[in-house]
Order: sequence, then C-alpha cells, then structure tokens
Amino acid sequence: MEEFNIRSPEEHDFLKIAEIAPKCLPMVTEKNSIYHLFTKFFKNTSLVVETAEDEIIGFLLGFISQENPQDAYIHLLCVSPEFRKKGLAKALIWKFLDIVRMKGCYRTYLITKPENLTAIEFYKRLGFKFDGEGEKIQINGVNAVKDYNGFGDHRVVFCKLLD
Repeated sequence: MEEFNIRSPEEHDFLKIAEIAPKCLPMVTEKNSIYHLFTKFFKNTSLVVETAEDEIIGFLLGFISQENPQDAYIHLLCVSPEFRKKGLAKALIWKFLDIVRMKGCYRTYLITKPENLTAIEFYKRLGFKFDGEGEKIQINGVNAVKDYNGFGDHRVVFCKLLD
C-alpha cells in the first residue's frame, strides 16, 4: 500500500504546484505568482500531498475570509491524474475543513465550472450544497450563478456548513 503525507506547503513548493496544475483540467490554472502567493501568505490554510519519496502530487489552496472570519474558501484542488481514485482529494478537503474549523470557521465555500460534472458530484458526496446569490442559470441540468466570474463565466457555488 502506498503511503502519502499531507502537509502545509513551503514557499518554494509553488514551483511544483505550478507544474502539476495544468494536469488538472478543467480546473482553472493560475499564473505562478498566485501559487506563490498561497504558499507564502496562506500556507496555514493550504496543503500539499506527497509520496513517501517527497514528490508533491497534489494540492489544495485555500484561505479564511478577512471580511468574514467564520468563512473559508477553497480556491483550487488538484491531484495528479495518475494518483486519482486513492482518496487523496477527499483527504485534502477533510484536512482543510479540520484546520479552518479549529480556527473558528463555520462555513466553507468553493466554486467550479458547471461543465465539471465529476467535481460537482464529488463535492455533493462530501456534503457541499449549492449556494449562490445572484441570477441563476441552468446549464445541462446544473444550477449555476450567471456571470459569477464575469460576463458569460458562470459558476456553481458550493457551501458546506461545518459542525
């Protein structure tokens, strides 16, 4: 059985995160500076998963809202395709939820594209519920918030209440 370790990222881990991110389509990829920002300023609420050989194979980038400190947000979640179906994405999310719960958060939000049916079903299985303010739109039977990220850029907004 393979062993994996989940830990907070070190600042230099942004380079490996940037290397893995394009493998996680249809997830939106970011400029390297965004990955660097998370590993430098949000390392307490971001995570990487690595093999026993210390190879980073996945990540979760998240933060706690400065405006509403009871709210947390998962910005990106990615596991390299060759390591999927091993429970790693689920483990990253549970670890993140434990961290933000201990820091006083009551809710965690995330968004995904309405076309990403795999992610939508995954988040629903983990107890995330549709939660969107604004005008709604249905895309192939999926509820989304119209123009959430700009004109024509609709998103499914999820929220999970933390116990």
